[in-house]
Amino acid sequence: MNIRDIARLAGVSVSTVSKVMNGKDKDIGEETKKRVLKIIEEEHYVPYFKFREKEGLKSHLIGLILKRSNRERENIVFGAEQEARRQGYGLIVSYVDEEEEIEEIVDGMIKKKTEGLLIDSGKRIPGGALENAIVYLNQTQKFDERQKAVFYYRLSEAGRLAVERLVEAGHQKIACIIRLNDKSILDGYRLAMQRNNLQCSKVWTYEGNSIEDIEKYGIPQCLSEDVTAVVCGSQEIACCVCKWMERSRTVIPDELSVITIGDGKLLEILGCGITAVKLPGENMSCDAAGYLIHMLQEEKQAEVMRKFSPVLKERNSIVHPPQEKQGGKIIVVGSLNMDVTIEVSRIPVNGETQLAKKVYVFPGGKGGNQAVGVGKLGGQVYMIGCLGNDMDGKQLYSSLMENHVHMDGVLLDRLLPSGKAYINVDEKGESAIVVYPGANRKLSVTQINRCKYLFQNAKYCLLSLEIPSEIAEYTIKLCKRNHTEVILKPSASDKIREDLLKDIAYFVPNEKELDTFVPGDKSLEEKAGILREKGIETVIVTRGSRGCYLRNRELSMYFEGTGFEPVDTTGGADSFISALAVYLSEGRDIVQSIGFAIYASGISVTRYGVQPALPDRKAVDIYKEEIHFRYSDGEKGSK
Repeated sequence: MNIRDIARLAGVSVSTVSKVMNGKDKDIGEETKKRVLKIIEEEHYVPYFKFREKEGLKSHLIGLILKRSNRERENIVFGAEQEARRQGYGLIVSYVDEEEEIEEIVDGMIKKKTEGLLIDSGKRIPGGALENAIVYLNQTQKFDERQKAVFYYRLSEAGRLAVERLVEAGHQKIACIIRLNDKSILDGYRLAMQRNNLQCSKVWTYEGNSIEDIEKYGIPQCLSEDVTAVVCGSQEIACCVCKWMERSRTVIPDELSVITIGDGKLLEILGCGITAVKLPGENMSCDAAGYLIHMLQEEKQAEVMRKFSPVLKERNSIVHPPQEKQGGKIIVVGSLNMDVTIEVSRIPVNGETQLAKKVYVFPGGKGGNQAVGVGKLGGQVYMIGCLGNDMDGKQLYSSLMENHVHMDGVLLDRLLPSGKAYINVDEKGESAIVVYPGANRKLSVTQINRCKYLFQNAKYCLLSLEIPSEIAEYTIKLCKRNHTEVILKPSASDKIREDLLKDIAYFVPNEKELDTFVPGDKSLEEKAGILREKGIETVIVTRGSRGCYLRNRELSMYFEGTGFEPVDTTGGADSFISALAVYLSEGRDIVQSIGFAIYASGISVTRYGVQPALPDRKAVDIYKEEIHFRYSDGEKGSK
């Protein structure tokens, strides 16, 4: 086939064909141009082949045949094209929808005088004149024994690697959402789950026909099952997961860790960056093209099977699984203050002036402290409160966010400054506190109502009486309607209506606060019993370094303290309550939960400040065996 044949078939002159082929066709009609181009395409005409063949020259062309369904097709084309260009070769790319189309495309590549082929197939394809110049590309472990040169990676290995990364971070409840044509990912996922002796629930996996199917059915199915992490089969699925999380007001990675199979620029900007398993498509095709060209230059074929491995691309979407996935959501309604801690030799009395040894400024407030305490211990915690729109307010807001507290319920007031607490701490670690409420006064029923959705499915609500009493009372009623158990920390100066006591699940006063609610000369046990008679389910009286006392329907007992040497007792009670809530939310019994809380508060009072002093989970878990030994068999003190 030459230019005269093309002209004859198209019914035009040779000069017309030449003009069309060289882009000098301004004076040629559109219909004529289309007719000429159609003949050229149908006949696979490439000029000068006869001349090159006569002169013994090579075409320096290689072909690449790719399935459109290949998820790495862009990277594969890029890698092969770069290597071919580097070695002075051209690359012709053809796409197929079905395996059966490949043989026809091979015939076309032969007509175009390509010297060798890269073929995306798990089957041997008859190559005709190019039979010994074919390198196969593959993304599974299934091969045709007749294929002599195969470059491959395993998509299943990417699924396995993703699960192992999540298991390494502590996850056990892992979902996997993929497209139907990526079943190999699911194979690797299941294998990794089995190897790690993890449950692989059917509702944790979904194979979708389309992205729309996955978004409508797959994501709600898998992520409503209390999983802590998800393997997304593609970038598009990761986008859908992020959108679903945003609608449900949950956060990646605090509440759900995410890893994606396949990397791309989109994952760098999605959320705070999504961790990915990068597939080796580009490297594989680059090496395959280089090997093919080497075969052509050496004029011989060697049998080779070369595997490429996926690699992790770490970003910011994987953290240790939140403990709330084992328990329940915790709401904190309370005050947010900036604490000014003043270290003195002893607490000043009337008319006395003292020189401070040191002054510390830390984020605080009972509500803020309790929220941070829960967040540091791994609980899912939501704060409801008010801050001033000032520097203190911004610092308090940042401190809570950094400690994994969800700030959906926090409002900034433009008029009042943020609350402050002035804390005198003596040499024994005892403290005296003066509080300026500031913006905390603006916490309202309207704000609580705006946050009603937070109480849905919430297990516990931590409540302190530093906020207005009417707000505390309204919150208790709201918790009752939502079956959310209230853990109340009273104050020595404020009381709560007695008819609401029956709606309090856990009442946690210190000894002074107990005397405020039940005055008189009765014993601690008797006063706790009186509160029980008024309807409170569980009374826990904190006693500083001496531990605490528990009274409920079944138990009346004292718990010893840890013996840790205190330097600042300011946040001990807040640490106790937050730790108690976290352990209860994980399904632990009351005795174990109190033991855990005693150790958490014991650690906190060995440090200055409150929020910086609150321990994280690792710090308390150091004493896990000791807590279990002391409190698992009822050896907790006297009954």
